[in-house]
Amino acid sequence: MAKRAREESSFRTNPEFIQLLLTTNAESLVPPEGRIFIAQRTDKVVDVWKGLIKHNFSSVPVLQKTKNKYYGFIDMADIVQFAVKTFGREKLGQDVDFWQQFEKEEILQQKTVNDIMVFPSSRRNPFHPVTKGYSLFSAMELLARERGLHRVPVVDENRQLVNLITQSQLLRYLQSHMKELGPIKDKPIAEMRYSQNPVLCVNQDELAITAFEKMMTEEVTGLAVVDSNGKIHDNISMRDLKAIQSDGRMFWRLNQTCHNFLLKIRREFAKEDGRPNSVVTVTTKDKLETVINQCANHGIHRIYIVDEHKKPIGVISLKDILMELITSI
Repeated sequence: MAKRAREESSFRTNPEFIQLLLTTNAESLVPPEGRIFIAQRTDKVVDVWKGLIKHNFSSVPVLQKTKNKYYGFIDMADIVQFAVKTFGREKLGQDVDFWQQFEKEEILQQKTVNDIMVFPSSRRNPFHPVTKGYSLFSAMELLARERGLHRVPVVDENRQLVNLITQSQLLRYLQSHMKELGPIKDKPIAEMRYSQNPVLCVNQDELAITAFEKMMTEEVTGLAVVDSNGKIHDNISMRDLKAIQSDGRMFWRLNQTCHNFLLKIRREFAKEDGRPNSVVTVTTKDKLETVINQCANHGIHRIYIVDEHKKPIGVISLKDILMELITSI
């Protein structure tokens, strides 16, 4: 027992790295494309959807212009859930421009962000900002500890948004400072306190829309896709909703099996978003450094731990990685 405690205590985060986080301003991380996509509560849903697809974002912060106050985030899942509830699965199964249908429905012509976003913000999409000048450590701690928080807004003294720290940015930051992390990077996955997180799964023969509905219910952003024997074959996440395309013509894809849905995703977006050719996994023998590198290299925010039969036995998210770093000081 004492020996194990001594071994675990050796896997510490380098104090110099923590000091680096404390002396780095949160706004210093450059946002994707060098700019931030913002929606207003009065914007039409169709315009927000097309903007998300165009900029390859999964969510956008929402501003109430008259009060100059941010109310939260709206994401692709909110819009898809709204469309399914409004039109039903059958109507969305047609190969037509969804937004033209949308505009023909008189009652829906003026639907805005305000009409479909959850207020106050749900646990799935909270808006928890830090103020300009606060440290990157503050933003990382928020992301690590707050359930449902996947991005941290940075605002100035007038509540104007100046930056948006995403999970992808932080993964790249950690990867670029791997040497500074210290002994913690060599910690085996088996000894990570969060390596036994339960794995939420969906069978590859279930419909994609069923998978997304499960994500909404469970308030998660991704599921492991397994076969009838429990062997992992893929991962399906909220960002895969972009397969519907900006004109909504591909809503019918949600009525395909997860297997077929993801085959098309992989074929269409592999080059665009760096999607790996197959699901990325690790074993309990791998180290934290491997987890960070795999997630950063493939642009993924969770990685599955598998046994010798390729069955998922755990999952490590970016939150877990950050928690290991900030609590192993």
